[in-house]
Amino acid sequence: MKKLLLALPILLLWACSQKDVVKIKGNIKHAEGKTLYLDKLHVAKAEVIDSVKIDKNGDFKFKVKSLQPEFYLLRLSDGKLITLLTETNERIELDINGEKMANDYTIKGSKGSLLVKELNDKLTKSKNQLSKIRKELENKKGDPNFSSISQNLLAKYVKVLQDQHEYSAKFIMKNATSLAGYMALYQKLDDKTFTLNENADIQYLKIVASSMKALYPEHEYTKAILANLQKMEKRLENLKISKLIQDKGSNYPEINLPNTNGKEIKLSSLKGKFIVLSFWASQDLNSRKHNRTLRKIYNKYHKMGLEIYQVSVDQDAKLWKKAISEDKLNWINVCNPKTGSGAAARNFNIQQIPSNYLIDKKGDIVGKNLFGIALDEKIAEYIR
Repeated sequence: MKKLLLALPILLLWACSQKDVVKIKGNIKHAEGKTLYLDKLHVAKAEVIDSVKIDKNGDFKFKVKSLQPEFYLLRLSDGKLITLLTETNERIELDINGEKMANDYTIKGSKGSLLVKELNDKLTKSKNQLSKIRKELENKKGDPNFSSISQNLLAKYVKVLQDQHEYSAKFIMKNATSLAGYMALYQKLDDKTFTLNENADIQYLKIVASSMKALYPEHEYTKAILANLQKMEKRLENLKISKLIQDKGSNYPEINLPNTNGKEIKLSSLKGKFIVLSFWASQDLNSRKHNRTLRKIYNKYHKMGLEIYQVSVDQDAKLWKKAISEDKLNWINVCNPKTGSGAAARNFNIQQIPSNYLIDKKGDIVGKNLFGIALDEKIAEYIR
């Protein structure tokens, strides 16, 4: 009994040592004398973890400690490589043709790595199709029927792009909880062309970012994608407002909503005034507190040319009107209770309540989401 008890700690120690480890083994043909590296892929760099010299048998083994999903490269010294996506405690087996390494290999024991292979195989196929069409287009330039031929080829070219886009989108929706979705977001058909549109397809970025934030909040790839999402949203907000300004022929999108008496009032009717465009809701505590600040600012600057155009996102007209009465709001207050003033909120990309824009007497937007002393100080810069 004593011997058994003494053995138990050793067995437990051995068992613990087998956890949180990824083991990778396999065979690579046509690579004798070359070095096979295992690189860990970080967001901005690759880190060499281990390496092995390939002998005539072609067998290799790697072991790496891993507490979460990670991207790795199996890389030959001649530059050929395979991307792996590993999970903790996976036992991965590969059979690789070293001459065509990226496309000619089989893998077992790693669901993420199989997804990565699927992604890369599809991308390679699309790239090859596009290259073939470009070459055919170049070869047909001297043909008398080049015009009709080029139209057909261009139609095929667009079809390949559309098919790849559809595939990438479906892949992300199907594999939103895998880091393979992260990889799908940033695949390129060439140096300048992503498989997804960085503006129109931002919803897929949001889906992957949300999933990664929930599952792996401290992962370096999670932090990177959240930072990228924030940057993209800011850029799209600026593009959206710029486009609306261009389309409307003014310095800001138009709003035309009814006041408490049902009379429609346009935001542009205040042209020549300094405007505080405020978005609020009657049942939002912060909005009601901000109303007290707006009352002080209105009393201080109204005679000097300031107007407040306040848009409620309420969907209950009674509550909206009651709040106006209680807070003694004697400036322009408008709302479409049927839609919650949805169009106006979307046009100005309102993400929170309360929100505001400051529009100077020339019609230029000069401030956004300023509150308290910061709001007063900004207005003072323009109204003296």
